Amino acid sequence: MKKTILKRAAALLLAALAAAGLAACGRQPEPDTLRIGVMYSSDIIPLAVMKDQKLDEKQGVVLDMQVFSSAKDRDAALQAGELDGVFTDFIGVCIYQNAGLDVKITGMTDGDYLLLAGPDSGVTTLADAAGKSIAISENTLIEYALDYILMQEGYGADYLKKEVVPRIPDRLEMLRSGEVDLCLLPEPFATLALTDGAVELGSVNTAGLYPAVSAFTQSAIDGKAGAIRKYYAAYDEAVDYVNNTPLSEYEQVVIAGAGFPEELAGRIELPVFRKNALPDAAVLSDAVAWASDKGLCPASLTPADLLGDLG
Repeated sequence: MKKTILKRAAALLLAALAAAGLAACGRQPEPDTLRIGVMYSSDIIPLAVMKDQKLDEKQGVVLDMQVFSSAKDRDAALQAGELDGVFTDFIGVCIYQNAGLDVKITGMTDGDYLLLAGPDSGVTTLADAAGKSIAISENTLIEYALDYILMQEGYGADYLKKEVVPRIPDRLEMLRSGEVDLCLLPEPFATLALTDGAVELGSVNTAGLYPAVSAFTQSAIDGKAGAIRKYYAAYDEAVDYVNNTPLSEYEQVVIAGAGFPEELAGRIELPVFRKNALPDAAVLSDAVAWASDKGLCPASLTPADLLGDLG
């Protein structure tokens, strides 16, 4: 009797283990989550669309897009290991490397920065602007982009009077109030300034520079390369959607997900977004040279040191 009971118990245990094994085999593995730190700007529109259309889940990855109000807060989260990657720029990656934070560029984004003159500045072209004041953030992409635009137009870095104003909203308000003559602003701040009567004098992209990038820590690349590749596949799908779909069909996604004010509904203009690729090494080398001249990174830093390999 005892043997019979033991045999039955063993049989039940084996059946339970077999059922558990089958259930485990039937379950899909949990997709990797990528935590990406961003700030509101036009270049995160593909990410907003990706989440809205669930393109990340379609590719088998989960995008955790974390929006920060300042680069300082974003970088603190990256330093603390709370992020796998960030939307940043050439100069930002140089600064990360100089601080001992191994962050590598794995793609480009389509963030533009518009050079604007205030409505009461009397400036309508860059040729009118000699000695005029411009609000910038010092030793950042904004200053590099300004120097690049000036160089392309044949002017020196001292052509304008630079005034350091760290916060973008403060720069916009100073342009509105006439406290400064010019400003270099990303979207959506640039469009807000234009609706107030600011005059566009040029932009980083029209000058031929595309310095905005997506980047991941080397530890994320080592541990989540497959997930990052899936993320970029979803990114490219989102780019196709944005480029081939009337904005009216997803304008609320842009407003809610990329920080465009509701008041701009019906007036938002988007660029043609590019699918993901690595930046040109020669262009990146110029940015490194500028950063090293400013003491932001060693002169020995090379583009190869800044580019990530996803295998």
